[in-house]
Amino acid sequence: MLIIPAIDLKKDEVVRLYKGNFKQVSQYNIKPDEIARRFLLAGVKRLHIVFLWGAHTGCVSEEMDVLSQIIKTRDIYNTTCKIQVGGGVRRYEQINALIEKGVDYVIMGTSILIPIALEEGFLKNDIKLFYQQAGKNFDEDKEIPEIDLFNRIGDIKEKIIVAVDYRKDEIALSGWEVTLPLTPYYVIKKLLKKGFKKFLITNVERDGTLNGVDIDSVENILHRTFNYPEKPEEIIVSGGITTIEDIETLQQMRYRPDGVIVGKAIYQNRLDIRTLIKTFQEGQNA
Repeated sequence: MLIIPAIDLKKDEVVRLYKGNFKQVSQYNIKPDEIARRFLLAGVKRLHIVFLWGAHTGCVSEEMDVLSQIIKTRDIYNTTCKIQVGGGVRRYEQINALIEKGVDYVIMGTSILIPIALEEGFLKNDIKLFYQQAGKNFDEDKEIPEIDLFNRIGDIKEKIIVAVDYRKDEIALSGWEVTLPLTPYYVIKKLLKKGFKKFLITNVERDGTLNGVDIDSVENILHRTFNYPEKPEEIIVSGGITTIEDIETLQQMRYRPDGVIVGKAIYQNRLDIRTLIKTFQEGQNA
């Protein structure tokens, strides 16, 4: 099982949010490229980079320079490590720019999930109402992807990880601030039929809480997903991982995830990245 440490960026700062809430931020006095170096030297096979400001605003430009520093650090200390990046990626040009910069996988959520919602019969006005109920402005130019986005990314779908974030039994969009009444496992089923094979599932209510993984919801999603006719190539789990026992429980599931993302527990010294890699990852391929 891959152990994937998270580097959440708010502009040029390393932070962690509580349940995705921008008003509850833990800041860490360390440079992004320095924490990346530590993870790389520990032997990680993948890094998880999140543009929090991008997820919040739909504009990723402010964090691209920091990403360049992390990629340079990767290329110095551990060239085999893959980098996955998400947060506010809405346009094909952004995807292409990230790949050209050296990113291995691009994480996309809102721009993939809104078209699914529209296919399921939701109108733009319905989605706008969900945004308004969440106290967020619905900027159609930023939130709605190009009409031909699915076609344009057709030949690079192997580089796309779809973020299926959820709160209770509804998917979460736009920096987790908005929810739509579609279940995560149903959305995965629809996306598998469209050729997407890699997924990241996050329980928003557990993320950044250090309250442990919601095993029941994860097990339910994995069980349903792996019994669909089309099978995923990869499912990564995040949200609330706090102890080694959390990861052991995931590893022992009948339908176990391919990787776990660990963030706050590492930054607050509850988990040691080297120990996690030695225990769960050594000898496995990314």
